[in-house]
Amino acid sequence: MKEVLNDLVKKLNDKIASDQTYAKKLQSITKSIDIVFDDKDSYYFKVENGHITEPQEGKIDADITVTVSSDVFNKILSKEINAMDAYMKQQIKIKSSLMDKLLLSDLLKA
Repeated sequence: MKEVLNDLVKKLNDKIASDQTYAKKLQSITKSIDIVFDDKDSYYFKVENGHITEPQEGKIDADITVTVSSDVFNKILSKEINAMDAYMKQQIKIKSSLMDKLLLSDLLKA
């Protein structure tokens, strides 16, 4: 899953570099995101000053914690399923504030 996350982060950083509106939206945000796949593999990264850091293996006490199967995550990224639908069906669990859930939703749409 690290390769999938690396691709996602690259895509997001490319969008930040090419889309001023998107970049401005993320400019003042500092959040950490921990994603746990299949209840075993965990990766984290940060949104800092309009940039998304490279994913690292391990678990941290993050602002946003996502628990999801690798299959569902891949389907969300490929737009086979909508992240909100997966959330409502409890296929993806997110521990965060409402504002952070909106941020995550925005990141997954990129």
